[in-house]
Amino acid sequence: MDSISLDWFYLPLSTPQLAYLLSIVFIAGVVRGLAGFGFSALCFFALAPIFSAQTIVPLMFAMEAMASLHLLPKVWRQIPWRWVIILCLGSMIGTPLGVIALQYWQSDLVRGLAGGGVLIACVALWRQWHFNAAQSLVWLIMAGMISGFVNGLASIGGLVVAVYMMSSNMPLIAMRAGLILFFLIVDIYGLFWLNGHDLVSPNLPSLLLVMMPVLLVGNQIGYLLFDRIDAGLMRKFTLVLLSSLATIALVSALS
Repeated sequence: MDSISLDWFYLPLSTPQLAYLLSIVFIAGVVRGLAGFGFSALCFFALAPIFSAQTIVPLMFAMEAMASLHLLPKVWRQIPWRWVIILCLGSMIGTPLGVIALQYWQSDLVRGLAGGGVLIACVALWRQWHFNAAQSLVWLIMAGMISGFVNGLASIGGLVVAVYMMSSNMPLIAMRAGLILFFLIVDIYGLFWLNGHDLVSPNLPSLLLVMMPVLLVGNQIGYLLFDRIDAGLMRKFTLVLLSSLATIALVSALS
């Protein structure tokens, strides 16, 4: 396989693979700016033929953190602080367990289990189900722990938090703002754990240098689209996105 290489810069990709990578990052970036989640899950499934899970997970953590930094000043006033703080506390318990499990478990299995759970929740949400206890301290911590574990192992913990927030009928503008801050905190935290277990690829800086401009352009486009879409239509889009990603996770694990 051809690759792009300089003395200080190395990409273990052929030119067609690089073009495919950047296309996926752009599309996922638009989705991230629009919905506040979905970037890691989309990239994880789409880039699995190119990269191993050990390469994708830290890469997604770094990309998610940068995407959040880009949008955070724009959504600061809409952040649901109580939700974010408690979910982050739970995630900080679950993330190290997921990172440790990444070295021993099959991430496909966990993605499949998480995808199945999210898909069941999405079916309930399509039927107008509402979780009355969603704002309780215990349930928020549990949701954060599950999200952190799945995120550390398979980088799709955002799906868990997104479907949990939707079950409370939280306004989508607050949900997006909360997810943006949540990802910034938990992904920086997760990167420290990944680096401590020598799970960060030496190619990470080169990949970030190439992918980041494309991500930020897509991120900005998605952010601008949010205000141009009706709230009811946006909720349907969010549910379709969650359902689709959960189905892909489940099918990929079963196959």
